[in-house]
Amino acid sequence: VGSRVLGLFRDILVFSIFGSSVLNSAFLLAFTFPNLFRRLLGEGALTAALLPLLTEQKEHYGKDRLFWLYNKILSRVMTLLFVLVGSGSLIMVLVSKIPGLQERWDLAMILGVLLFPYMALVCLAAAFAAALNVLHRFAIPALTAVWLNLSIILFLGALGYFATEVPLYRMYWLCVGVLFGGVLQLMIPWIALRREGWRFELDFKPCPEVREFGRLLLPGILGASVIQINLLISRSLAHVLDESAVSVYYLANRLVELPLGIFTIAIATVYFPTFSELASRNERGGFSSTFQQAMRLMFAITIPATMGFLVLGEPILRFLFEWGAFNASDTSLTLPLLWAFSIGLPLYSMVALLVRGFYAYKDTKTPMKVAVFSFVLNLVLSLALMWPLGVVGLAIANVLAILAQTILLTGMLSHKLKMNLLRDLLSDLLKIAAGSVVMGCVILFLKQTIIALPFTYKGESAVLVLVVIPIAVAIYFGFLWLIKFSEMHELQLLATRFLKRKKATR
Repeated sequence: VGSRVLGLFRDILVFSIFGSSVLNSAFLLAFTFPNLFRRLLGEGALTAALLPLLTEQKEHYGKDRLFWLYNKILSRVMTLLFVLVGSGSLIMVLVSKIPGLQERWDLAMILGVLLFPYMALVCLAAAFAAALNVLHRFAIPALTAVWLNLSIILFLGALGYFATEVPLYRMYWLCVGVLFGGVLQLMIPWIALRREGWRFELDFKPCPEVREFGRLLLPGILGASVIQINLLISRSLAHVLDESAVSVYYLANRLVELPLGIFTIAIATVYFPTFSELASRNERGGFSSTFQQAMRLMFAITIPATMGFLVLGEPILRFLFEWGAFNASDTSLTLPLLWAFSIGLPLYSMVALLVRGFYAYKDTKTPMKVAVFSFVLNLVLSLALMWPLGVVGLAIANVLAILAQTILLTGMLSHKLKMNLLRDLLSDLLKIAAGSVVMGCVILFLKQTIIALPFTYKGESAVLVLVVIPIAVAIYFGFLWLIKFSEMHELQLLATRFLKRKKATR
């Protein structure tokens, strides 16, 4: 949660200094390159492949054997990362030398070369985090993103902003902040792991466990690559349209990711171990009922969040981002994209849960195949909609593709379980929808009341965000309690776990 909040402050700072300028769009596209590989080689795929192997070594042979295997894998991962950094940087340098290249593409390539080493740093940090998790050290890995956000805020806000007024030089300070944040993300878990007794040694000798690591890593990379390449292509197509398209596309998507990252991932993380246990015992009925419970919780959070973005999207953007270089015209450009992405919010959440359902049954191929189909569909729709609708067309294409992915995954998982996963959800969905409508009406009433009062635009948006949203949330959950929503107790438990996890990471 702390990293998400700091990430929001980081984005507010960046947009207040650079707005939706060509420089900001170039940076966001350039930062997509290392993030592409971070998601492919680091985080989910790397952790998912490392954890079972390292855990097995620790449980059967002890910590020394764990470190022995870890050094073998780390030696290969480091070599691969150095090769990727060198080759990726070379490709971007060659692209920047193409005659007649537009300024925004030239800027993106230059910044891409500066930022690409971050990929190696953060992927290695993910490897250290996996080892620490095996040793039951969870706090340090949970804080990884915090160091990046703090570094960017420090270098851009406290150093770059006052050191120069030249936007390009400020952008260089931002890039330094990213790289320094990557160093912190790497060094802090490195030190923690050394305190556990690990010492790094290059070791390229083959062994069966390393081959098993490659076998486990490949499906995760392939599955994640579709999503990340999809994102890269969407931002690249946005960069084709105009100078501000990448900036507003990124901002709208990031705002929708905030509830997605905080609540959806929390629900999926809490329920995934239970899915795996039930799947291993082949208890399909128990799996189905538990899965439906998780879906009800997700819908209970994401559907009202969608309503909130639709009704209060403009004041949210105005309150959070209309500072400095980001002005009312930028808000107007971002708002339609925010509406489009927010409609897809329940779908994004559902896909995250469905994929874990397949993983619980050790089926990584089906989600990968569906993700490939979704990627192709998104590309075709993007090319068809981007010219008549502009950057909004790219957002609509993304939502339509995720809708198709949701339908396919739901049908396939239902077929695997030989039961309809959505069969018993209708009554609860109607309750959630009714509560969201009631919440939306309350927001509209309060919004009209506040507009009639003598507030400035900024003051009006501040009251709507800081006062009206908490009131609306309380009314929504109060309504669910009155109509006896079946998962009210689970929502309370989830909130308790959420708060305990927040305290544990401090």
